[in-house]
This record gives sequence, C-alpha cells and structure tokens, in this order.
Amino acid sequence: MKGIRIGLVGMAAIAALLFGGAILGGTVFAQDGDTVGVSDGSAETGESGDVTIEATDISEPGLGAWTLDIHYDTSVITATDCTAEQGGVCNPNFADGVARITGATAGGLEGDSTLGTFEFECGDDAGTSDLDIQVSTFADATLGDPTDIDVTVVDGTFTCSEEEVVTAVPAAGTGFSADGTSYGWLVALLAVIGTVGLAVGALRNRAR
Repeated sequence: MKGIRIGLVGMAAIAALLFGGAILGGTVFAQDGDTVGVSDGSAETGESGDVTIEATDISEPGLGAWTLDIHYDTSVITATDCTAEQGGVCNPNFADGVARITGATAGGLEGDSTLGTFEFECGDDAGTSDLDIQVSTFADATLGDPTDIDVTVVDGTFTCSEEEVVTAVPAAGTGFSADGTSYGWLVALLAVIGTVGLAVGALRNRAR
C-alpha cells in the first residue's frame, strides 16, 4: 500500500507539471491568472539568439494596451533587433540596457498571444544576463474605460557560452593530419627512398 501511495503522489506531481502551466522556451508560465513573460535564450560568444515575449491566460475582455521593457546586462549581451506582433512596435535600443515593446488593439487579446521577439548578441566572454521585464502599461480592452490588469510577470535569462573547439584526431595509419591534409604521398616517397637506399647499399657490398 505504501508503494501505491508513493506512486499516486508521483503521478499527481507529474500531472501538476504537465497541466498546471504552459511551457515556453524552457520557462514554465503558471496558469493562475493573467501572465506576461519572456522566454530564456542562449547563444555562443559572438553569436545571436532570440527570446519571445508572451502574454498568457489573459481573461475577458482581453489585453488592450501594453508597454513592456526588458532590462539586461550590457556587459554580457546587446539587443540588436526585434519584431513586434499584434500590430505593436518595438525598439531594441530604447535605452542603455533596455529594449521596449508597445502596442494596442481594440479587439482585445484573450488567452495566449505572442507580443514580439527580441534578438540578443553575445559579447566575447561567456556569461549569463537576467532578462527583467518592467511593466509600464498592461491594460484590458474595456471600451472607454480600460482597466489595468493585475499581471504576473515571469522574467528570463540569456546565457552566452564559449564555442566548443573540436580537434579531429586521425585514425592510426590514415596518413591525415588534424586539419584533414593527406600525407600519404610523403609516406610513399620515404618508402621508395628507403628501398632505393637499401638496394644501392647491397650493390656496393657485392662490389667489394
């Protein structure tokens, strides 16, 4: 019986993880009310990667207006580009270490909606930057009297990692260097030279 109880508890925990939230870019957005969040991102040093801004579980009458700022560490990453959805606009260089997205719709966005995507470029060093969302405006679509939505904010992170350098190791007897260059011709030439040398030595010994 004890084993059965433990198994049931484990199944309940798994069910809570599967159905209690929506997974986005490695981040779990709790389904306990109106939520806005940014997905986690990653790239190698010197390269770029994207993160997505999502509004989830938005109740009636829906999201009518939004202005969101992403604060990040400029010593690790730099915002280089963005794409706004739902008719909004965005600015990756709104301020030093701040990227902004804003928009409005009369129809209201209910449920889950993608608000936009931001591109971040890693610097020369590995590291991790927090992606902190600051909400300036997040109001519903009530006509004539929009009301601020009490929204739950889910922040993210962006990780920059060193590029892994893989050195090719040739198999024994292949005659290839680490950069793939073949030295088979050199091995053959040395073999010919050695054979000729032995033949000449043998002839000299006979002549004596």
